[in-house]
Amino acid sequence: MNKAEYDELQQSVESIFTSLYMVDAGSLTPEQRKTHQEELSAAYLAFIRLENAHFADITDQAKKKLDTLATRSRELQEQLTDLKKAKEILEIVSGGLDVLKAIAELLK
Repeated sequence: MNKAEYDELQQSVESIFTSLYMVDAGSLTPEQRKTHQEELSAAYLAFIRLENAHFADITDQAKKKLDTLATRSRELQEQLTDLKKAKEILEIVSGGLDVLKAIAELLK
């Protein structure tokens, strides 16, 4: 499933859940309320599981990228060890700013 298909499925399930959520349960018979609760529960569970699956996928992708970024970040940290002058620190950090930006972007 590509991203567009996933987004469409997620929007569809969210729309179904919202429609069920907006139903006035007070206007339903006891049997209809039971059915409504079951449907609402199923739609909610589907929506949450879609969210979790998407998050897990993003997490797996992020982990792969983070391995490389973690190595570069450690290298940057080692270069900063024992530096006291602000100018030296700023020069090293500005040289590795792309690492910090990439981490922030990846984890947003």
